[in-house]
Amino acid sequence: MICSAPSISALNPQNFVSFQNDVQTRRRKAIGQYHILDSASEADFDNITMLTARICGAQSAAISFIDDHRQWFKATWGIDQRETPIAVSFCAHAIESEAIFVVRDAHLDPLFANNPLVTGAPHIRFYAGMRIEADDGTPIASLCVFDPQPRPGGLTEQQAVALRVLASQVQALLQLRLSLIDREAQVAAQTKLSNELRYVADHDVLTGLPHRGPFNKRLRSAIHDARQDGARLALMLIDVDHFKQINDSLGHTAGDAMLIKFAERLRGILRVTDTVARLGGDEFGVVLTDINRSEEVSAIVHSLIERLHKPMEHEGRLVDCRASIGLAIYPDHADTAELLTRCCDQALAEAKQSRGCVETFHPGMAEEFERESRMLKVARQGIEMQRIVPHYQPKIALSSGRLVGFEALVRCALNEGPAILPEMFELAFADRELAAAISRQMIDRVLDDMRSWIDRGLAFGHVAINTCAADFHANDFAERLLGNIEQRGLDPRLIEVEVTEGVFLGRGAHHVARALSVLSQRGIRIALDDFGTGFASLTHLKQFPVDVLKIDRSFVAGIGSNPDDTAIVRALIGLGQSLGIETVAEGIETLAQAEFVKTHGCDVGQGFLYSAAHPADLVPSIIDLLTDPEAA
Repeated sequence: MICSAPSISALNPQNFVSFQNDVQTRRRKAIGQYHILDSASEADFDNITMLTARICGAQSAAISFIDDHRQWFKATWGIDQRETPIAVSFCAHAIESEAIFVVRDAHLDPLFANNPLVTGAPHIRFYAGMRIEADDGTPIASLCVFDPQPRPGGLTEQQAVALRVLASQVQALLQLRLSLIDREAQVAAQTKLSNELRYVADHDVLTGLPHRGPFNKRLRSAIHDARQDGARLALMLIDVDHFKQINDSLGHTAGDAMLIKFAERLRGILRVTDTVARLGGDEFGVVLTDINRSEEVSAIVHSLIERLHKPMEHEGRLVDCRASIGLAIYPDHADTAELLTRCCDQALAEAKQSRGCVETFHPGMAEEFERESRMLKVARQGIEMQRIVPHYQPKIALSSGRLVGFEALVRCALNEGPAILPEMFELAFADRELAAAISRQMIDRVLDDMRSWIDRGLAFGHVAINTCAADFHANDFAERLLGNIEQRGLDPRLIEVEVTEGVFLGRGAHHVARALSVLSQRGIRIALDDFGTGFASLTHLKQFPVDVLKIDRSFVAGIGSNPDDTAIVRALIGLGQSLGIETVAEGIETLAQAEFVKTHGCDVGQGFLYSAAHPADLVPSIIDLLTDPEAA
């Protein structure tokens, strides 16, 4: 249907102003939701105007939005204008009609004969426009064509159909635009909420300071930066003296007020680059970065003590404020966040003996720290020198006495003497970065050894590789391991991955579950190590793809001498049999132990009775010896 719509000026003069205000308000709101006015050109809209002009055989076309005082062109074809006053707009009339609004010859139309767009450029004689509606039906724009030549016959039927269809396409683009805007708004709202929740999770509600988690993360990052820059930093742990007595005598309101005041004073004295946190209860932590001289630390601590020890006023009375402070410096006292925190804890404990003072860590406070530092030093040297190596302990089928495989056990070979046992650097396994680095070197060495044995035609069975929680932290352990296996052309079925229950119970357990599932699907067997010594063992057997149970050596050692251990070993073997899971007894050292686990149905044994763990170059002779049990 093509018609000429009535003019907006035909309304009753008494209601005209009110009607216009209402229409403009609704239109302004409808257009506003699209965020389209004065936006940049877009190819989708431009293409529609070009196509409309060509189909309708017109010199010009436009998508025109009707604002309060102007018509603004989102897209044009054949003209350069971006907007015109609403008073000269043809489209302001077109949007009043549900049908196509047509002006066949503007010179002959009394409504437009004196229009500047008719009497001057672009000299419009013919116009046809189809209104475009918002999603709620409010007319907001028009898709129009116009030409300097009159058309007594108007549009052909095909052109009219095309104009309606293309106008509906503009509406569809607007609806898509609205959906994208809504989606962006939802994402922004979710991001804002996530940031707020993260802030609440990371910050103490009372003082507004970060919690222990973010503080420890910041400490590790600061140590990393200091190591890179050759700088020093100080860690302070601050404990409010007699806080319990203040709570008990003056009430929790006074205690809370004191904590808030402490937080304000700490923030007030520290530099922008420093970090302060409430670690819990009445304990605060401070990281002072880029400390070049001991005098700087002393000056900051002196100022801090002076500020903290000023009495606090609460409900008209003065409350004595005092604090004990422990201080440790990187790298003078320790070179990791964990050790530096332990040093600081030790210094704080000594400060609290006297109350209201500062104690700086010194080696005599804890000889244990030195031992732990030596452990970490061994581990770091082993990693840096590429001296983390596997030793292999054979695994024996108890029913036949034949070799079925090996377990790769970590060693550190720093010199020509005996390899260093893991007990000498066990603290490194509590450090995520060190543990992951040790594991990477171990896995590379083990896979290289396996490739070498295969090339030499050795029948070594399988090799069990131990893992730690740090391996699964990045959620790509399975892919990295499989990639290394594929790179060396190994069969995944020759490999067994051992995990302890501690790995299941740590943070990121969902990463562990996914990794084990991926590995299991590729044929790698999964062994649960030290079975029975942790928690929720039966739950793990149900939830994870476990193929092997390893009975801990602490139980095996008690066979025959400890009734409880004997009963536990028997029960664990029975559990494995009932679930169809292979059982491995670790730490077998006597014939009596071997006979016991064999008699009760244990599948595999390993321990000093058969062989200690040996370097890779001795594996061929072990294979020769244990492949033929009678020769042994």
